Amino acid sequence: MLAGLPMYDWPEISAATDEFWTLLRGCLLRRGIDAPEALTRQDDLAGMWHSPDLVFGQTCALPFAMDLNRHVRLIGSPTYDIGCAPGCYYSVLIVPKGRSTELERFRGPVVINEFSSQSGFATLMLSLVAAGVDMNEVNVRASGAHRASIKAVANGEAELAAIDVVSFTLAKRYMPEADAVEVIGCTRPTPGMALISALPDVATDGLASAFEEAVKMLSPSLRRELLLIGFLRRNAEDYVGVAEAWRSIEGQLPSDAAYSLKSFAVPR
Repeated sequence: MLAGLPMYDWPEISAATDEFWTLLRGCLLRRGIDAPEALTRQDDLAGMWHSPDLVFGQTCALPFAMDLNRHVRLIGSPTYDIGCAPGCYYSVLIVPKGRSTELERFRGPVVINEFSSQSGFATLMLSLVAAGVDMNEVNVRASGAHRASIKAVANGEAELAAIDVVSFTLAKRYMPEADAVEVIGCTRPTPGMALISALPDVATDGLASAFEEAVKMLSPSLRRELLLIGFLRRNAEDYVGVAEAWRSIEGQLPSDAAYSLKSFAVPR
């Protein structure tokens, strides 16, 4: 059995994440759903997402919309304390402090966390295209994580990045580099992180009910630490717009920003 909540599992709050999993696991067991005692923490997220042993997992909206929806059951989306509609999220656009510029005039290098990211890549590309930026002039490089992207912008190694607002809120708590960047705008909200499982359809309601109960059981301090305040049940169709938005600009991107479904298509 596997279970993972990797999207916001920062080292500074890993103990809080484990505490929440203990609550959630208890809720699952009471519903007759067996679950591992501890969360799995591994770098191969695609492998975890596609594993037939995945009891409870969490993935970004873009990989779910583009491929994972064909392989897993969707449970729903967590709601975070970010001033957004339930189950949704957005990204903040950051530049080095003191270099605020209109997006329409942007020509500098950008940094993304990963080419498979909705919050760090797709929304940034959509924002640049919508602003009329000549994408052939935009140099894109991947940092590997939102934290690394924030550091790159703070150090002047990149001129722009899109950071998931939950990650940016955590960064303002734990990263001094967050004080060296400036927010120049926000991306349009989209359906948030998808909670997923490889269990049969009949288990989906129990998985959703367990998550709902676990969130209600959070102590005020743990709720503040995790920013977790609710849950929204969803259908896979809710993410269709994410895929459609991506496909609408895919052909306009520079070659070094090419996106491939092969990143997620792990045989089962």
